[in-house]
Amino acid sequence: MSTFLSLTNELLRRLNEVQIDQADFPNVKNVQALAKDSINSSIRQMLQDAQEWPFTLVTYEHTLAAGTNTYSFPADYSKADWDTFYIKQLTSENNTPQKLELITYDQYISNYRSTEDISGEDGRTSPNCVYMTQDTKFGVTPIPNASYVVEYRYWKYPADLTTYDDTTLIPDRFKHVIIDGAMMYMMMFRSNEQSASLHSQKFEDGIKMMRRLVVDQAVNVTSTVIQRSAYTTISDRV
Repeated sequence: MSTFLSLTNELLRRLNEVQIDQADFPNVKNVQALAKDSINSSIRQMLQDAQEWPFTLVTYEHTLAAGTNTYSFPADYSKADWDTFYIKQLTSENNTPQKLELITYDQYISNYRSTEDISGEDGRTSPNCVYMTQDTKFGVTPIPNASYVVEYRYWKYPADLTTYDDTTLIPDRFKHVIIDGAMMYMMMFRSNEQSASLHSQKFEDGIKMMRRLVVDQAVNVTSTVIQRSAYTTISDRV
């Protein structure tokens, strides 16, 4: 993966400006400081433009607390893959590991909340449903009676690059898109509207190309696997 230093220096080369060495990286000023800001601005825009980049998807294990039914996502959370919530077996409880059924918050209030209130502690057991709360947390029902582990996947939103050796999650083959976006921001800083517009178009085209190669391709592969699986199943029956 490209480092913050290498990306910044590549941008400075494009601008025909003095590059930065490792020792001076934390304390640069003027155009070099703007170059660092532009790299981060470009990456932020790329990650915001499409939240479901495969390279930002991570698997996470969340330990539940007995008597608690709502939980916060990790600090770098951007969006959850709600179809992946899975409760693991807890040896002490001998529960059945299973995928959690996704319900809406309204369904929880209408169909589950009163049961929790009436049954109290006696109704606490291994959860079998998950829902998004109104404050963007996740909830489980029934309320757990033990420290079960729930595994799920989510798309994270990484923090800005800070130190010279920080790396971006964006694959190296798309670093030119980062640079095009950073050039757009640099031209905006310089009030060069014509050049900013040119690089803006290149930046947008680059993000569209990334979607085709990374996001759409991943969807097509999944679709092909499903279709192949169905075909094989039918063939096996003949």
